Amino acid sequence: MCKKKTRFAFIGRDFWDYENCPAVKEDPDQAILIDSYYKILKKSGWKLTHIIQAPLSSDRFDAQMVEQMQRERILGSTARYVMMLA
Repeated sequence: MCKKKTRFAFIGRDFWDYENCPAVKEDPDQAILIDSYYKILKKSGWKLTHIIQAPLSSDRFDAQMVEQMQRERILGSTARYVMMLA
């Protein structure tokens, strides 16, 4: 049990079934989207007050990786979500 004025920040991202997999061949049943986390938190009694998208540097994608991802039509993510809950 939390105090009435407790706030909670959750930082996460969508997890897709995309390891070396073209976006059109992804299995949506294997994905964990940010709303999946929220559904769990909501069932636990938390209420969403804010959701913020936090961009990250694209430095983790080198040119060769980007070329391969473009050729194979693989999605890449350079952001995280911050959910604020009360």
